[in-house]
Amino acid sequence: MSACTRCGYQSRPGAAFCGECGAALAADGTAKPRADNPPGYITLPPGVTPVAATNTGPAPSPSARAAAQPPPAPPIAPYASPAPPAAPPAPPAAPPAPPAEALDVDATRAAAPRRTPQWSLVLPDGSSQPIHTSAVIGRAPDATAHGVDQTVSVGPDQKSVSKSHALVEVTPTGLRVRDLGSVNGVAVVHADGRESEATESTFVDLVAGDELELGEFVLVVSAG
Repeated sequence: MSACTRCGYQSRPGAAFCGECGAALAADGTAKPRADNPPGYITLPPGVTPVAATNTGPAPSPSARAAAQPPPAPPIAPYASPAPPAAPPAPPAAPPAPPAEALDVDATRAAAPRRTPQWSLVLPDGSSQPIHTSAVIGRAPDATAHGVDQTVSVGPDQKSVSKSHALVEVTPTGLRVRDLGSVNGVAVVHADGRESEATESTFVDLVAGDELELGEFVLVVSAG
């Protein structure tokens, strides 16, 4: 090993520069004069170890230096105010109605009750006598004897009418009349012009507009 003649550092044989002061060394290890040092080298003070240069090639061209530069950072977006909160979700829609063929065929709706006619008998003087269930018609009718709770009196002066002359009763299909064994019988003149005779064993069905002839006394059937 040879000692640097400038700083006295023991460099390894064949070293081109002093490992202590960085001076150029001659073949025998002595420091070359300062004028022999290549331009651009910096003389380090004693005790500073030089770092070997890693870039010993030619300087890169401007285009190569530009290519080696890292890409520019993206521009910072301007501050934006936060978006308003989203509206609450809409309530779920009602399920669609089932098709007509899918409806329950057994779900029968009850119909409104049929209107029952209010039957009455109109007397010759224009007065009207409602018939609720069954009634005995006569000059002095006896409801108890015939098992009914209603009577229609034609007046004591109607001598052609028996005391209990005829029975009228309301049925699910309408109104009907029969004779109670009267002297002069019960004749029915229908609204369409037909005539019928009621007996003790035979009822005659009545409709609105029919006339009941009890002897000489006439009543008209009304349905309201």
